[in-house]
Amino acid sequence: MQRLAVTIVLIACPSTSAADWPHLRGSGYDAHSSETGIVSSWPTAGPPVLWTRELGAGYSAFVVAEGRAFTLYQTSAGMFLIALDAETGEELWKERIDWPWQPRGMYPGPYASPTWSGCKVFYATPTGIVGCVNAANGRSQWTMNVRERFGGSRGTEFGYASTPTVEDGRVILPVGGTNAAMVALSVEDGHTLWASGDDHASYCPAYPITLDGRRCIVGFFQNSLAFFDAGTGERLWRERFSMNYDEHSAWPLFDGRHLLTASPFRVGSQLFRFTTDAKGITARSLWGGKQLSNDVCSSLLHDGAVYGFDIQQLQASVHRPSRGSFKCLDFTTGKLHWETEELGQACVMHADGKLIVWTETGSLVLAKPSTERYEELARVQILSGGGMCWAPPALANKRLIVRDQKRAVCVYLGSPTELDPTREPVTLTGAESGFDWTRLVPKEPDFPNDEPSTREVANWFAVSVGILAIAGGVGFACRWRLRRYGMAVFSLLAFVLGAVGTTAIGAWCDTFVLTWPVSLYIAFRGMIALGMDRTASGWRHQVFARVALLLFIALCYAYYLLCMAVGYAMAWGFLGGFVPATPIAVIANRVGNQRIRWFLEVLGFAVYFWVSAFVPGWKARMAS
Repeated sequence: MQRLAVTIVLIACPSTSAADWPHLRGSGYDAHSSETGIVSSWPTAGPPVLWTRELGAGYSAFVVAEGRAFTLYQTSAGMFLIALDAETGEELWKERIDWPWQPRGMYPGPYASPTWSGCKVFYATPTGIVGCVNAANGRSQWTMNVRERFGGSRGTEFGYASTPTVEDGRVILPVGGTNAAMVALSVEDGHTLWASGDDHASYCPAYPITLDGRRCIVGFFQNSLAFFDAGTGERLWRERFSMNYDEHSAWPLFDGRHLLTASPFRVGSQLFRFTTDAKGITARSLWGGKQLSNDVCSSLLHDGAVYGFDIQQLQASVHRPSRGSFKCLDFTTGKLHWETEELGQACVMHADGKLIVWTETGSLVLAKPSTERYEELARVQILSGGGMCWAPPALANKRLIVRDQKRAVCVYLGSPTELDPTREPVTLTGAESGFDWTRLVPKEPDFPNDEPSTREVANWFAVSVGILAIAGGVGFACRWRLRRYGMAVFSLLAFVLGAVGTTAIGAWCDTFVLTWPVSLYIAFRGMIALGMDRTASGWRHQVFARVALLLFIALCYAYYLLCMAVGYAMAWGFLGGFVPATPIAVIANRVGNQRIRWFLEVLGFAVYFWVSAFVPGWKARMAS
């Protein structure tokens, strides 16, 4: 009876076909598709659009199997796993799987992509929840939290981001827990099959390879690269990469004998050659250098050549195109064949003798795979105004599905004559992009996700004091003519100079200097002064004081949103220094001696500025 039941299940739920795209990198984990019949050019308007659909935030890619397309997204109501009809985009079902992740943060929404296997869909959320649902109806089969089960998830401070890898009844995931760098769970109920290693995880999923007939799992961790036996979890080989904080999101490339890694922070690449013998696995580094650094977009290996974006800034920018060039390298030597500035950061796949390139700015490009030169065949803008397009595309049945933080679009890459002529055409409508807030920061910081260095803070503080000195000089001069309005002139001028200083200095000096805290502190001091004004009394003064407090709170919230909009999240720390500065500001307001008062004013600003600058670092250290 048990054998009969298994047979019935296998008949009812066939394995994936060549036309499916069941995993983030396709069925072979290498971004190669067996599709044929992909056209070599498009009309000016681009390939036929089959459907578009509004989605919430998320960096999760689509996977496609059995005519259904699956992805994750979030709204204010929660995080959802959704199934769409791959032909029409119609919603078939959706399942709420978690709360929204950092809805007001720099990277809102889910990061991992779902995986289809055996009529089930497996997913992971940033909080560490891993689950399985029935692909037909979305009903939950099981859920668990890898952070709780394995004692944390070290190396995934931005949120758990590893797409589940499903093979031979195992859901394999890098976790980063104690004695659980890599784990395997049962597809049936999520119980632990094995856990191995003690490395901190990162953001790259588990990568299955076959080395000399043995199925292995590659773990590209925060500070190391390791191989595990897929069946038992035994660690077979390990190489330490670094000692300090690193991130690894891009997939390694493997050709059966050689494996290439590419890292962010301008670290570059390294190629290993692996051999096996009775003693186990040994590796030899063939080349390494800064020829190719990958961050959120992985490269492609095709016919001995590597195609990918070499990011030439430390990390990818969340609100503007990243600096760098798209390159073609020789896989075994690292020799540069060509590079171009015409693509930018992009995810790339291969199908039917063509490169399908999906850029982070929402352009779809067809190119010829060639080591001679970059040869573009066709290009069209698909999405715009919906954030960076970092989710890799999914190709199934000549249908390419792409997405950004707002919408999903499906285009047909085959001959338009193959489509139903009675089908109602779909027209792309550009998303409203609005004002580009990143223009306010012409020169962005090198490490937008890290606390600033002491040297950076010292430079910012010196410039801020200079702004206050200029405004103070003008205000003092105005006292001779305007008398009582000298302080008002100082406050207004200091606020304005602080607000425009970051933009002006960035444009003129090509350096990042944060002066916005000057404006915040001026507003803070004005609120304190109005609330403690001993010359005013009565209900009107109380109303004005409360209104000033509300306006200050609104200004702080607007500042936080501005930090998110320009892609510099760490600047939110300048909302944290008001607490220690408040007693000093209150005393300054009550002191009658002018010299002591000015000393306290300078001290209050210094305490506010320096404490604020390192609040993010203190928070991170306490969290760890």
